[in-house]
Amino acid sequence: MSESPLSEFPQGAFSAFSTAKMSHFLPIRPNLEPEVLRAFFGADAANVRQSATGITLRTPDASPLRAKNGEIIARFTNGKYKVMDVDYYRKNFNDPL
Repeated sequence: MSESPLSEFPQGAFSAFSTAKMSHFLPIRPNLEPEVLRAFFGADAANVRQSATGITLRTPDASPLRAKNGEIIARFTNGKYKVMDVDYYRKNFNDPL
């Protein structure tokens, strides 16, 4: 079995800096604990559905956000989310704090 692309990342949410602001990240993996999802998504946690292949976030004011296992969700200070892979993270952010 090959090593997960997220093996170097923390198992739960973590923070890091972009060139402009602090951002928060959640590496997506199977069986994320409900408390990890609540801590990361806050009020949006009620709109998160986890499946064997990843998670989906459905909020009333945005298109569904889908992240597969092995991807990372970024939550920015403006409350927006972005799904990215490990390569994108490494090109645009510093190491986890």
